[in-house]
Amino acid sequence: MALRRVLRIDNEEDKKVLKMPSRPVKLPDRELKRLIADMFETMHEANGVGLAAPQLGINIQLCVIGIPADLEEQEDGSVVEVAPAEEYVLINPKIVKTSGDEVMRQEGCLSLPGWYGDVPRHSWVTVEYQELNGKLRRLRKADGLLGWAIQHEVDHLHGVLFTELIRDLSTLRDLSKEDVETVETP
Repeated sequence: MALRRVLRIDNEEDKKVLKMPSRPVKLPDRELKRLIADMFETMHEANGVGLAAPQLGINIQLCVIGIPADLEEQEDGSVVEVAPAEEYVLINPKIVKTSGDEVMRQEGCLSLPGWYGDVPRHSWVTVEYQELNGKLRRLRKADGLLGWAIQHEVDHLHGVLFTELIRDLSTLRDLSKEDVETVETP
């Protein structure tokens, strides 16, 4: 495994690459397993929730998502895991159904570290994708952080950046020097 450089929205050369639509992955692909491991390592190192291959300069329809464990503090002060961490590898993902409604969420991106803005997203999505072995899968009505991350990462595969979806640019601000524990970065 190896850490990879994440392309940045605020770098003109990187942005050109980020704006390009990705091509489908042809399976089987022997190199994909190593790339996926590198993507998870890079994402975790940057404290992210998701990472798309185009963010590493690789123009293919591949993204990874890591949802942290859901922890709950008990009355005695102890912490209990109420839901385990989950990892997803989405190859050639397509959002096939949406809730139809929109929820505004404060969103960031590993390609613009520290910056967050209010982005409208569907409250849930259904996504079809392939696994590494080529098997077709479907995640139905993915909501919460998972649904949000899927929408963000699939946008990357189409060359759409979260900053382009912000309706009120005054909500886009650098929170790197502020307390952002409650903000997740896809």
